[in-house]
Amino acid sequence: FFSTTPHGCVGSAPSPQPPTLAPLPALPTPTLPIPTLAPAPLQRTQYALSAHMDYANHTVQVNEEILYPNLTGEPLPDLLLAVNPNLWNGVFNLQNLRLNDQPWQNYSLQSHALQVNLPTPLPPQQTVKIGIAYTLTLPYSAAKVENFGYTYRQTNLIDWYPFIVPRQNGGWVLNPPHTYGENLVYPLADFRLRLTYADAAPPVTAAAALPRQEENALVYEHLNARNLTLSASPYFALLQTEAGGIPIQQYYFAEDAAAAAHVLEMTRLALLTYANAYGAYPRPSLTIVETDLSDGLEADGLYFLAADFYQAFDGTVRNNLTTIAVHETAHQWWYGAVANDQARQPWLDESLCTYSERIFYETNYPGALSWWWNFRIYYHNPSGYVDWQIYDTESFRPYVNAAYFQGAKFLESLRTRTGDAAFFAFLQAYYAQNKGQIATTQNFFSALRQNTQAEYADLLATYFLGQP
Repeated sequence: FFSTTPHGCVGSAPSPQPPTLAPLPALPTPTLPIPTLAPAPLQRTQYALSAHMDYANHTVQVNEEILYPNLTGEPLPDLLLAVNPNLWNGVFNLQNLRLNDQPWQNYSLQSHALQVNLPTPLPPQQTVKIGIAYTLTLPYSAAKVENFGYTYRQTNLIDWYPFIVPRQNGGWVLNPPHTYGENLVYPLADFRLRLTYADAAPPVTAAAALPRQEENALVYEHLNARNLTLSASPYFALLQTEAGGIPIQQYYFAEDAAAAAHVLEMTRLALLTYANAYGAYPRPSLTIVETDLSDGLEADGLYFLAADFYQAFDGTVRNNLTTIAVHETAHQWWYGAVANDQARQPWLDESLCTYSERIFYETNYPGALSWWWNFRIYYHNPSGYVDWQIYDTESFRPYVNAAYFQGAKFLESLRTRTGDAAFFAFLQAYYAQNKGQIATTQNFFSALRQNTQAEYADLLATYFLGQP
């Protein structure tokens, strides 16, 4: 029903047909103990999830509890949660909802929006507890563009749980879904997950956080993060390294071992490069997952990279495997640490991550820099305005040409105008000032004005539709 086209700009081969499965049996009702939530007062929302996955039959039974502190400064008559799985027919089955541990019926679920009406407005600095029990009947990712569900050898849980969306300017921020680009905006939160499997031989599980084993469960803590993402497969192999003390895990399919080793090394170099260019890496670890889906896709502490790129690896750095790997690594800074509205101002993360590819090549492989400009940017003859929203173009290519490639050209022109010292001082200031926040175009140009006296009005007139 709904698909999100992830990053990258090449086509992909048709997906294999889904395997024939036995009829879905009745779901068991296992005991799903909730992980311990943090005590009040809270600095951010707390999510405790207990998930019981039946990998073979593509179902997940979830018991979720949310502690939401009202840090908005205003009384809240309701809460709005994004429920992305409800965009697929028959996938999200809400079993019950609780408010402060009591059954609660005063809510509405339409499309991907769950509005929970409160009995009295929640005062500032007070906390409410929401419990949600639901079942996911996962969709098959037949077109290789859905970023949630299963393929013949993998299950991906991306945006798989209800979460409370940000509140800005007196309203909740939940953008309409779209056929390409991302539409969700993620406030920072603390995530605790207890994951169990119905399968006798559970699959290997890759996640944005490193697990600990607890009886028959995997327990994850992913704190001060935008989201919690998982991928499971019985076919995963694992490679590991570290960069500046940060563990990096690469989950891959065994036939792509040489390409996986390359991805791991490129990610290691990228992490060191961006930490030097922007500021310290914001997470305690980084996970890379080879996926049957198209292109690449970022999550907080994890990114996906298409199997097509692994299989087309030519043994060099002049390929999509390298460019998209280092692009997605950059999203840990521009999306993870410094977030933005991905639907209304997508250029803020996508242009910076595309330009980060340029920084990666000039730092590590300067002989390939001209190739990068021609392969990634000029080949597509990009046009359009950098600040277009995802809703402003009729197809994926014009959107990418504007937000990604015109954005990279704008940043290159800006760097030439300001000089390297001021340009990198500006990027470091923008990162430091907006880390942990949801940044805006105004934040971007405020940091820029603090670090250069150069005139760039003509660049804004060339690349931007609106006046920043």
